[in-house]
Amino acid sequence: MSDDIQSFEVTMGGASGDMLSARSGDRALKVGVLACAYFEYWRMYEGLLEDVTSDMKQVAERIGTSHEIVYPGLVDTLDKADAAGRLFKEQHIDVLVITEGTYCTDYIVHQALLHLPGDMPLCIYASQAHGVLDYEAGYDQSLRNSGPMGLIQLTAGFRKMGKYANYEVVVGTIDDDEAYEEIDRFIKVRTTIANLKHWNIGLVGHVFRGMYDFQYDKTSVTGKLGPHVIDIDIKHLAALFDAIGMDDERVLALCRKVRSEYHVEALTDADIQRSARLAIAQQDLVTNYNLDGLALLGQHHIETLANAACHLGLSEILASDQAIAVTEGDVLGLIMSKVLKDFTGHTPFFGEWEEVDTSLNAMMLLGHGFVDPREARADRPVQVQPTCEDWGFKGQSLGFQVAYTPGPVTLTHVIEDPNGWRLLISQGEILDTPPLQISETTMVVKMEKPVKQYLKELMKLGFAHHAIAAPGNAVAELKMFAEQLGIEVCRV
Repeated sequence: MSDDIQSFEVTMGGASGDMLSARSGDRALKVGVLACAYFEYWRMYEGLLEDVTSDMKQVAERIGTSHEIVYPGLVDTLDKADAAGRLFKEQHIDVLVITEGTYCTDYIVHQALLHLPGDMPLCIYASQAHGVLDYEAGYDQSLRNSGPMGLIQLTAGFRKMGKYANYEVVVGTIDDDEAYEEIDRFIKVRTTIANLKHWNIGLVGHVFRGMYDFQYDKTSVTGKLGPHVIDIDIKHLAALFDAIGMDDERVLALCRKVRSEYHVEALTDADIQRSARLAIAQQDLVTNYNLDGLALLGQHHIETLANAACHLGLSEILASDQAIAVTEGDVLGLIMSKVLKDFTGHTPFFGEWEEVDTSLNAMMLLGHGFVDPREARADRPVQVQPTCEDWGFKGQSLGFQVAYTPGPVTLTHVIEDPNGWRLLISQGEILDTPPLQISETTMVVKMEKPVKQYLKELMKLGFAHHAIAAPGNAVAELKMFAEQLGIEVCRV
């Protein structure tokens, strides 16, 4: 029958039974706030209930300034705890922040948790009304600061029960800006983890032959990190490429953009046009297959097919926020690029550990011909030149030469070996150095420790030869990301 459902490999991008018809896209999480206290205290001290109710409302409102929250009000009895748990379930919260305005027996908290999944991400906020001991205040004010005692009891119970092993802990007063920043960080990390589960990666080709460090187990990737890896045959890209004429208006418009927005050297209009044609096909591939990430094997796989490098297409995909994209089949590098972009707001540099400069105590990271042009330092033009590696082109193909803005940088990658998953976390400084005349994007990073020692440790730990690097400091977020997923942290 003509309306029989078929596989995406047959429909070539049309509606199918094994590809989503629309991208899920990233979404914000709904945050439950469970604020508990102990009903026994209200009859002992007049006005304490009102004070604690106000304290806990302040906590909820503060979290609610940045996130969509579900707050059932102060929970001080088992009935209220049960009702709160039911409300959280009905509202489909994604994470739960637990705090206490006084010491609270742990069974009240557990009654609310009964209605939620056993793997619900928890943030335990050990909050106090005051941050300094008041030697003149009465016992009622000590009770307002006794929430941490109840939460220590709660977390000890978690450990004995073998439940909620990856809860996060934040300590502070109810008006502590730093505490709310930590809570925001936890929600940010859990948002990335949640969205990765809906991430579809299209892989055209395979890991570059001989790069054993990038080989991966799809089942393990989905089980640990969340994304699904979909093998897309080169014929799917070839069909899109063949359907695009050299005089296609999208191709011509991209050629005009390259000439008008970048500093072009030693490339003919025909050279740029070939790269633009492949670039449009790459963008169509992302659109047709509703991909969140794209990993390509360029070189002798795609580039010989199209007589052009993949660099312009990858750069356009990044610059338009259409997807995250990398080459050499580095699927794990692609995932960490998404993670680091979430945490820093910058499109990461996809580079290789290349050269050591002992005079600068720095390493030079070498790119792969493509970059998000928005990340280029503002005082230098984005240069488009003949690509420095020739994989059998007739004529020239296009590559980018760009440097990132000097300042703090975070570097990462993830690897799975016989001992499990490990995450690299490093921090350094992008230096203000002259441009290297190698027709390639570079990043010169001063390391925190002696650079030769750094490289020794990197190699002894056995991390891959790619570095995912982004401006800013995302060390705390990456550490939390790894801990939430049960991944070993390697701080180098």
